[in-house]
Amino acid sequence: MVKQNGTICVTKKSMSINDTVRESLAIALLKLMEKEKLSRISVSDIVKVAVVGRSSFYRNYSSKEELLFDYIISLYREYFRERNVPLTMNDAMRVEDFLLPRFIFIEEHRKIFGLLHKSEMLYYFFNKIESDFILVLCGQDIETSPYYRSMFSGACAGIIRQWIERDFAETPEEMVSLFKTLPGAHIVKK
Repeated sequence: MVKQNGTICVTKKSMSINDTVRESLAIALLKLMEKEKLSRISVSDIVKVAVVGRSSFYRNYSSKEELLFDYIISLYREYFRERNVPLTMNDAMRVEDFLLPRFIFIEEHRKIFGLLHKSEMLYYFFNKIESDFILVLCGQDIETSPYYRSMFSGACAGIIRQWIERDFAETPEEMVSLFKTLPGAHIVKK
């Protein structure tokens, strides 16, 4: 696994060779995203910066998006595991216990979320990766309301985009309060 430390990340000693390759690919992609939108970056660009072969990329990933989100998910999992953060709303005692760590995570990984914003990937992130976050906000079962989920995915992406553009002016606690007051949100307090 990887840890963010100021810039992009620091490698842990216990990583396998393939984990090191995957991390190198992710670091390379993030470095490239600092200069270009994701859509303008090629796999060839990524492997060149990572100093690995194309086969290393395709052995692990089918797309740049998969690489990017795999990296963010690995950061999420490590962050949540180290802090014993509830992965689902059902595991949380209160809605704040579920939402606050996610806002803290976004703030602590502001560089990566800024790159997601720059590459116009925030909506995709909230729609595909953080579906439980969306379900908490809209109170719907994942199978019953794809339109409602989509609406809240867009709302989440828009609010996070504004938070990024405002240089994280609000605290994570203030962001939780904001999310709890979204029109149409059906957050159930436990």
